[in-house]
Amino acid sequence: MKGEYYINLSGIYDGFLSEIDCKSVSGTNCYCDATAKDTLRDRLKDIPVDAFHFLDSGNYHYLSYFFLEQIKEEYALVLFDKHPDYQLPSFGEILSCGGWVKNAWEDFSNLKAVYMIGVDENLYDSLEDVPKSVKRLNAGDVCKIPTDLPLYISVDKDVLSEEFVSCDWDQGDMSLEELLCALRELRDNHPILGVDVCGEKKESPTDAQRDRNQKVNDEILKVFPL
Repeated sequence: MKGEYYINLSGIYDGFLSEIDCKSVSGTNCYCDATAKDTLRDRLKDIPVDAFHFLDSGNYHYLSYFFLEQIKEEYALVLFDKHPDYQLPSFGEILSCGGWVKNAWEDFSNLKAVYMIGVDENLYDSLEDVPKSVKRLNAGDVCKIPTDLPLYISVDKDVLSEEFVSCDWDQGDMSLEELLCALRELRDNHPILGVDVCGEKKESPTDAQRDRNQKVNDEILKVFPL
């Protein structure tokens, strides 16, 4: 991996090394309007895909889209998340934290498969018109992901239980060790194109919550050599 980059929209990464300051960009919270989309694409264009991208709160998980659109070869997306992020908004085709995976699937013909790890089963089952190549798996099943395609990995820390992190969205029940074991399995058996992580606590985090969340970031970083 070619370094780590912190895309700062909420102020959570103020002062971090390799901070990309985007706090002044309006129209970004949960939904990314057309003007913000152009501005963010321009600010992120020089960040390599083959790196760690820290994406702030889950409100900005749609930032993954900007890295996926830079990939030219055929690949698969592995998403660790409590939520499928596959539901487009009801008021147009705006990019959003809740629908960016569906946007990517429809927009990028070289995205050949999506594997959703830890996604709530009821949320997944409620999705409409999900293609066979967009699959839900448990963390222990990542060994079943075919090895014929390189992977881009996207982690929303809300997949973890509240024992390990504090997020702004409702959280899953995965343990940190389950997440790390799954990431190691992927690292050892697949070419990895890039990794991103979101799920910081944007709403009034305490110092203790910041420290716990950063610990998870550090543990994920250890899985992949820089």
